[in-house]
Amino acid sequence: MIKLKQYFLTIISVTLLTLMSSCGAIVKGQANKHITEEKGAIPPQFGQDKTTVLFLLHHKSYNKYLKKNVKKIYNGKHLFITPEQLASNSKYQDTESYRFVFDYDYITYDYVNNDLETKYGKVKKFNVLDRKDDKRYVAKMTSGLWSKLQKVYLKKLNEKRLSFKN
Repeated sequence: MIKLKQYFLTIISVTLLTLMSSCGAIVKGQANKHITEEKGAIPPQFGQDKTTVLFLLHHKSYNKYLKKNVKKIYNGKHLFITPEQLASNSKYQDTESYRFVFDYDYITYDYVNNDLETKYGKVKKFNVLDRKDDKRYVAKMTSGLWSKLQKVYLKKLNEKRLSFKN
């Protein structure tokens, strides 16, 4: 009986891991299609001039993944600052040196739960603000797996930056 129980727990664990991995792969695949210059998520001038990208920090868990993902994926000049620092430090008002800001907005949505109650949720929608042209470039998709989206966005920004080296 104990071996049978362990067998079922193993089967359930493997199934859950497979489902979670495949969801991540689906999100990554969709993000690669939607986070493009053509779809309005990447500024055409990104990387053309050698500016420092400002990555906005918000809360501990988000900051941890942002820093880890940027370190792993984005190789351009960058700084991590808070929205308060961006607003109050005159150094960051120089749009020639600090042209682009990577951030997110929360998108709220409502849904009906199993008890037929209306609930509200929120997801991150990533964007890059071109402060020189005063234009925001927004990813057209969101997901609860926001770190996967963030990684794809960073990869695409890095590729765009590198395209100007040639």
